[in-house]
Amino acid sequence: MNKTKKIKFVQTKGFLLLMTLFIFILILTFFFGDSGILEIVGAQRKIEELKTNIDQLKKEKERLANEVEELKNNPHALERHAREKLWLMKKNEMVVVLTENHNLSE
Repeated sequence: MNKTKKIKFVQTKGFLLLMTLFIFILILTFFFGDSGILEIVGAQRKIEELKTNIDQLKKEKERLANEVEELKNNPHALERHAREKLWLMKKNEMVVVLTENHNLSE
């Protein structure tokens, strides 16, 4: 082989190898980099989870606001809430607590 042909062959082969390596690195970066497609898909999934969580919290907030409003305006609701949550009772009343039956031999 002629020396110039050999140099061109090596240069061409080296160039192709270098371009192949460069494209491989770009593909890896596209999928696995900090702003890669996998990171974007994961972030979108997290956003959907957070939106669902926000909706649930808004519903809970509305339920609690309604409960507060009812407790402010309805004395019977306030009494019922106090009896259930705080175990308050009227004179001559007894509170009965039901528990699960546990086997004492265990």
